[in-house]
Amino acid sequence: MYYYIYDDYLGEKRFEKEVQKVEGRLTDLGIAGKIARLALFRNAESMIRDELRKGIETVVVVGNDETVRKVIDVIAQSGVVFGIIPIGPKNEIARLLGIPQGVAACDVLSARILETIDMGSVNGRRFISGLSIPEFSGEITCDDRYRVYPKEDGALEVWNLYEGSANDQGKISNPCDGKLETIIRTKPSSKLKLFGKKKAYESMIPLESFAIRSSDPMILFADGERMEATRFDVSVEAKVLRAITGRSRLFET
Repeated sequence: MYYYIYDDYLGEKRFEKEVQKVEGRLTDLGIAGKIARLALFRNAESMIRDELRKGIETVVVVGNDETVRKVIDVIAQSGVVFGIIPIGPKNEIARLLGIPQGVAACDVLSARILETIDMGSVNGRRFISGLSIPEFSGEITCDDRYRVYPKEDGALEVWNLYEGSANDQGKISNPCDGKLETIIRTKPSSKLKLFGKKKAYESMIPLESFAIRSSDPMILFADGERMEATRFDVSVEAKVLRAITGRSRLFET
């Protein structure tokens, strides 16, 4: 049984034709199911839990990264299969999982290629892709046994599922290895130069759990969601999310 959760913004007229195409293709493929619209409910998690008791096996988010964030906790906890039909902007999670935009996602959903992947958790909130602190000058503490901190101000990135930038030389993180890639990128220092140019440093440490501390509040983004605190407790939850992926997913198991 498939359960489709539509985000509120899909009610806008500009998405009307795309939604109709999606619904028609799902019917053709024989995987149409019950539809719920987030705008009609106060608590998305309660809505899903009610349907879980009725025996749904697959929850499909129709929307974008923000839609996923609204419901991913209860999906992961329940053990049902997670799918995405991305429509509109801000669909990085779907891209990393190899899910194409719009109606083309229906065929990927029907093919049902399942992977059980890790998720990260920060202060009790789960994330799929990763988190970042653009302005980082605190410290990382692992099991209160040792501490890591940058000598220069910079950025902190923690990745579960990550494509990598040009600076990362094409590195792709593995969301099935039970680790989070923790990367400290320092800003170029005026004191350190290489061939007459200011030099920046980058360190990468695979970790299972750690705390991020700072005397001043830090702004952190987890799968794009903003959080602020002086301490963040981060950990990986291994093999917790059963996800439908496409053949073009950006990781190998």
